[in-house]
Amino acid sequence: YFDVSRPCASGVNPIEPIPCSSSTTTTESACNRQGDHTETTGSTDMPPSCPMPTSIRLDLVHTSPVVTTALRHELRRGERPLRVTTAVHSWVHFQEEWDFTGPFVVLDALLDDHVPLPLKVRALRRLGSQTIIIGPERETPFARRAAAEGAVAWIEPTVGLAEVAETIRDVCGGHVPHHARVDPAAAPVTTLTDRELQVLTLYVASRGHSPAHIGRILALRTSTIRSHLERGRARYRAAGLPTNNRAALRAALEADGWTLPAHVWIEAGRP
Repeated sequence: YFDVSRPCASGVNPIEPIPCSSSTTTTESACNRQGDHTETTGSTDMPPSCPMPTSIRLDLVHTSPVVTTALRHELRRGERPLRVTTAVHSWVHFQEEWDFTGPFVVLDALLDDHVPLPLKVRALRRLGSQTIIIGPERETPFARRAAAEGAVAWIEPTVGLAEVAETIRDVCGGHVPHHARVDPAAAPVTTLTDRELQVLTLYVASRGHSPAHIGRILALRTSTIRSHLERGRARYRAAGLPTNNRAALRAALEADGWTLPAHVWIEAGRP
């Protein structure tokens, strides 16, 4: 992923410890954080490195604790600080801790769980939040499908931490830089329900989940999982795409942008 060892724009080490846990929701005092080297003096003035009360709120979901801590720290600094109120490492924890009011959510494109990225973006859009994606493969059908579902930007982690943070600030300020823009995908060849997408993407994952295992993940009966699989396959067959085996089904889902090719996960160290 991007090099978090590179100096930030503020000249502060992005790995500097932050006193509050990165897996809990917090609204921080502006003058008593360990990293700011500022003492409370009774003045109502905010130190330059702290977010102003009117700063834009941001929520962050990223698999890596190191990336989460470093990016959170960098986003709170500089002339355009962002107020990071939720910083967690999984979609499940985000659902547990988020208060459903944040205007912007930064998502790791490679969160490995039971909900495909486009469905996460769709859910956030329905709740009124705009999604910024951090991940590889910005020119793929997967990224374009996320854009079609409502993602406003896709940032590839090929630059330093400060550049990623600056791009996020630009997007939150209403301007999406050219390098973070994604053209939305056209309509998929067939319409699948949210549950069918969940089941089908888990089934074609490189781990090769069985219907019984998927049922345990989603707390559904194996027979229900098999029904979702068959209905999903039938929809693709009706659209003229063969899905008689797992590889063919994966190819159909990749073409529609519902899942990434297996090699992307492997190259990212998340097979």
